[in-house]
Amino acid sequence: MITRSGFIIDLYWNDQESYVGLYVRTSEGIFHLKQFGERPLFFVPSSAELPRSLQCDEIKNLPLKSFDKNPVSCLYFKSTKQLLDAKKVLEEKGIRTFENDIRVESRYLMERFIKGTLEFSGTVTNGNEIINAKVKPIEKLVPLTSLSLDIETSRQNQLLSIGLAYYEGDQLIHEHCYMLADSDSEKDKLTLLDSEKKLLQALNKFMQTYDPDLILGWHIVGFDLKFLYEKSLEFNCPLYLSRDQKPLVIQENNNKVFCELRGRQIIDGPPVLRQNFFSFKNYKLDTVAGDVLNIGKDISATGLDKVEEIERRFREDKESLAHYNILDCKLVFDVYKKLNLFQLLYFRSLYSGQTIERVGFSTISFDHYMLPLIHRKGFVAPNVFDINREEQSSGGMVIEPKVGLFEHVAVFDFKSLYPSIINTFKIDPYSRLMADVDTIKTPSGHEYSKTENILPQIINHLLEQRQLAKDKGFQALSQAIKILMNSFYGVMGSSKSRFYHSDLPSSITQTGHWILLKSKDFFENKGLSVLYGDTDSLFVQFENKPSEDELNSLVVDLNHYLTVLLRDEYKVESKLDLEFEKIFDKIFFSSARNSELGAKKRYAGFSNYELSFVGMEYVRSDWTELAKEFQYKLFEALFNNQDLEQVVKETIKNLESGFFDEQLVLKKRLSKRPWEYTKSIPPHIKAALELPYEEQKKIREIEYVQTNSGPRPIQFGLQNLDYKYYIEKQIRPIAQTVLGAQNLSFDALIEGDQLSLF
Repeated sequence: MITRSGFIIDLYWNDQESYVGLYVRTSEGIFHLKQFGERPLFFVPSSAELPRSLQCDEIKNLPLKSFDKNPVSCLYFKSTKQLLDAKKVLEEKGIRTFENDIRVESRYLMERFIKGTLEFSGTVTNGNEIINAKVKPIEKLVPLTSLSLDIETSRQNQLLSIGLAYYEGDQLIHEHCYMLADSDSEKDKLTLLDSEKKLLQALNKFMQTYDPDLILGWHIVGFDLKFLYEKSLEFNCPLYLSRDQKPLVIQENNNKVFCELRGRQIIDGPPVLRQNFFSFKNYKLDTVAGDVLNIGKDISATGLDKVEEIERRFREDKESLAHYNILDCKLVFDVYKKLNLFQLLYFRSLYSGQTIERVGFSTISFDHYMLPLIHRKGFVAPNVFDINREEQSSGGMVIEPKVGLFEHVAVFDFKSLYPSIINTFKIDPYSRLMADVDTIKTPSGHEYSKTENILPQIINHLLEQRQLAKDKGFQALSQAIKILMNSFYGVMGSSKSRFYHSDLPSSITQTGHWILLKSKDFFENKGLSVLYGDTDSLFVQFENKPSEDELNSLVVDLNHYLTVLLRDEYKVESKLDLEFEKIFDKIFFSSARNSELGAKKRYAGFSNYELSFVGMEYVRSDWTELAKEFQYKLFEALFNNQDLEQVVKETIKNLESGFFDEQLVLKKRLSKRPWEYTKSIPPHIKAALELPYEEQKKIREIEYVQTNSGPRPIQFGLQNLDYKYYIEKQIRPIAQTVLGAQNLSFDALIEGDQLSLF
């Protein structure tokens, strides 16, 4: 009998043998728990007359009721298949079910309040297995092991090499490259093998030797693992990359590639960065590594030039190719480490109750918190697809910006506004059901229970944990908790949530509107001008640059004002917390495109001699580098009272002289294969369709230029560029945004210039 604690690497349900499986990383190694005795289940109204043909394992009458407060009974099943068959029978009879869509393994953890880590006790068998361990929740930090993998291929679809870098925690333990060659031989960090099949076999052996928890890569699922899987089929050489030693299987659905490695987790660069709110101008490894680490790949060429250089090294300098292959593996790890991505994913798993690959599923994380507590309050929840979708919530409050250039503008921000509103007015699905007990009414007129609630207590705990994380400098933990808390509002307003009800998001957003407008009144009563407001922020203009004491005094006064107002009018204790965020020496609010009205979330600011952009072309990935550089120079001139006309004319002149050719590349992501666009073929697809078919199959993002003959992929070079197109589509819109606010015209500004376009 042993007792250990660790982090849940993988969680699954084995429907054939009826057990919940957990792979747990501990300080003493990996353990595989098999928890028998769990059963799939759902609930039905106790009053329902169940057909005799219904197959189930057991029926229990429990002290539980549905949200309409009618008693329910629980039906247990031997397998998920039996549950699905029973669900179909009951649907045909018009009998409603509840919670039929909750996975057995998820229910197992949530009902035990286990999130990410646990303590277990039991007897070890078969090396690392424990049958029916006793488990309980615990918080535990355990270093994970990881393998970064990258492959190189030829234009003839040949597997050239497999690069591998294995880490324990942050420490690089081993790096190696297996490469195709005429004969087998061994060099330092490089093994040459005379067949592609031997490369696959070498990968199998490496996985067995090092047994990593995490598999890292860059487009690793859609390219590397998919390619390796196809090779495993071609050579009848199964790849055993999972801990259960079952062959790798790749599946595709709606142009998305899926892969499950039992006992391990995959961290795939671009999708994981997006899911965790990192933003880059594009998600190529070279670009991200340059931004994050200030270094690039060993081969900086792209497209066919890159492939040709890889093939040249393969023929002439295999050690150089091995270096490149391994460097890509290490770059991936170093990017993740620098961004604190490992810690962020770890803590998101720790607080959401989901495995690392599933931390982005916010509705399931919400279930993990709410369902066990709802059950203990005597209720069961609906199925997701049984929810009636009512009107959409109004969204965050926007006070339309005043277009133009302004000085001395301070930004005030409510910390975690929506969680604070939930906390102040006790808004959650359960308190809505119990609204007749100790009733609170929100400014929107919705009613909740002051004493019968669940979510506010969860938020209180999370806020305390986040503050502790901030105090200790644990940025990744603070960010993980922030992401989780901010998701609660979205989940309650989501069509994919079993807890959706239109009252929940509406009462939150409408209360947010009320708070923002009351705050606006407060500032204006102080003689200040509110230039713009958006959801939780107010941009307030001062006649002169305010002192720090003046700003802090306003924060204290407004917090006190709202506290008194909420106490007197709604009999609630305010959990709102306004803070001063920053001050702009100058700020420019843009008009909406083709309109004189202000555009929300679209402005440029100047503070402490630095420019910042929100929602402008400068921070968008689908505009050219020329457009971004031009916009930066234009605002730099505006904020420094320099000549705008000179910036515009000089940019156009240099553009037409070919000076900016390298900066005219357009980028666009593809949602499906190029040839699947049939109804309409936009420019980027026209460019993609000119690529070789093999390249079209792999492409996820196209880089192209506009030529006088139409859009062309960047691989075809930078000839015959259509400069008139770039002036009209890239220069004009950006220029007119600024010039129009200064009562200037783009056309008038360049009138008389030698440009034939005008």
